[in-house]
Amino acid sequence: MLSGCNRLLRAVIATEIEFYLHGAGTKFSPEQVTAIIREACVKDNIPLASVEQERGKDQYEIALLPSSDKDLIIKDTERFKVLLKATFADYSINVDFSAKPLPNEPGSGLHIHIHLEDDNEKNLFTRDGDEFSKILLYSIGGLFETMNANMAIFAPNQASYLRFTDKSNAPTTVSWGTNNRTVAIRLPDKPMDNKHIEHRVSGSDADIASVIEAILSGIEYGIANKCNPGAPIYGDASLPQYALPKLARSLEEARSYREESKLLFSDFTKSIASAND
Repeated sequence: MLSGCNRLLRAVIATEIEFYLHGAGTKFSPEQVTAIIREACVKDNIPLASVEQERGKDQYEIALLPSSDKDLIIKDTERFKVLLKATFADYSINVDFSAKPLPNEPGSGLHIHIHLEDDNEKNLFTRDGDEFSKILLYSIGGLFETMNANMAIFAPNQASYLRFTDKSNAPTTVSWGTNNRTVAIRLPDKPMDNKHIEHRVSGSDADIASVIEAILSGIEYGIANKCNPGAPIYGDASLPQYALPKLARSLEEARSYREESKLLFSDFTKSIASAND
């Protein structure tokens, strides 16, 4: 059972990861690249939801189908990374999951999509006009409270922090908003009774299992402690007029936040029911 809640909750998770295929544009069109990726995923039984070209030169993004089996979504995302490298090695194309491989091109993120369901598989992340469900707000609040303490997980290498200088592609503040790509926690434009969180902080170089565990722990902390995230941001969350807390700017600063944090992160997996249980 989830702390502070008398309902059985289940986390439904999807991963979305960006990457570069260096040199792919000299050999294939974007349509050919996406076709190669789709075919490889079908053959390897990877549950691909979408694949598309991103803004960077030879940059692409895939999303996997959501699942309430946390271990499976982690395994499938890791399998995809291995499969992608093997597939494009045949064409002498380098697959790059660095967070910021090219100084003048957008960085690559690992975005985690998540919502909570009750034991009747009803989505508990809802919106009614300007009102958001309490469990959704508490979840966002908990992610805020734990965000900088977990930055060394979301951005595990010194080079990871180069991505946060690209304000058009990565968040720089502890922030949330509706369909706002400048914030750390985004609520995509979905039906009012079918909202989910998009956690946009992690780089594509982060460890997927550790990122998901950190996010789930933050959600649990927020629900248990009824954390208030404040009002959503509708403009550019990096602007000084909002006076928002900054994300850690270096691995050293992230580690300092971690050491200073007195939060006790519990194992969320013990309080979330797997769909297979």
